[in-house]
Amino acid sequence: MNLPLVSIAMATYNGEKFVEQQIQSLLAQDYPNLEIVISDDCSQDRTWEILEHYASIDDRIRLLPRAVNLGYVKNFVRVFSECKGELISPCDQDDIWYPNKTSRLVEAMGDAILIYCNNRFIDENNCFLHRYLSDKVKMISGGDSRQLMFCTSICGHAMLFKKELLKITDQLDIAPYIDWLISFLAAEHGSILYLDEVLVDWRQHNNSTTFHVRQSVQGAKRKALMTDRQILEAFSKVSIKHKTFLIDILKKWDQWFCSYLDLGMFFFVLKNQRFTHAAHPAKFPALKYLLGYKLKKLLRPNYY
Repeated sequence: MNLPLVSIAMATYNGEKFVEQQIQSLLAQDYPNLEIVISDDCSQDRTWEILEHYASIDDRIRLLPRAVNLGYVKNFVRVFSECKGELISPCDQDDIWYPNKTSRLVEAMGDAILIYCNNRFIDENNCFLHRYLSDKVKMISGGDSRQLMFCTSICGHAMLFKKELLKITDQLDIAPYIDWLISFLAAEHGSILYLDEVLVDWRQHNNSTTFHVRQSVQGAKRKALMTDRQILEAFSKVSIKHKTFLIDILKKWDQWFCSYLDLGMFFFVLKNQRFTHAAHPAKFPALKYLLGYKLKKLLRPNYY
């Protein structure tokens, strides 16, 4: 049986604290046909030294020459472009993959264009935090991209997707989270499958890319809201099936954000939340838009 080549696409930057453990978990994958492509974004610590060491002892690792600092998203775009496999598995520098992660995703993929698994939260010392991603959001499947407009259950480190997705647009760097955009494209041009198995440990620590979104610190709420806006705008530039729907959301969102009391967004979400907030854990997500953003900020200035 000819197994497809899987490219594990790893982006690194100043990751010396956890990157070695992650690479060891990648090398321990029981899937026999894979390459590990790593793009380091001009790390200033020992990350590059660690990468060179492992590349010298395992020829499945291919390091991309460093040039200039690109930033998180563009570094992933770069490493994706260098992948040779027909299947690509994004990889962060600080998680831990289970040995059967790649093989289980390949086995279960079927006709889906993207498949993803559940993950387990761990801390900086590898201790289980007694939470899974499925405890926080609803895990979605299918081919309706509206499910990904405001909340996603699909993390890059948990996904495997067909390389053909990268040919759909040359604007992969327009969204703040490239894995979210790839998931959206997968729903637009095929179907997404959720594999209900925990196959990766997701490390929670202060230096992670999404720390400000997950924590209740001053300014975090505004940053999260602006991320919502950036995601919607990015989707509107690549969407095909629901472009009119997205433009309508953007118009109503902007009106809500600039108002003290505007019920347009509230009623829109109330009507469409089974699509737009399919992964959202709240029972009534429309309540978030009952008050305009300006009024919310006036009432809770430190929170917003």
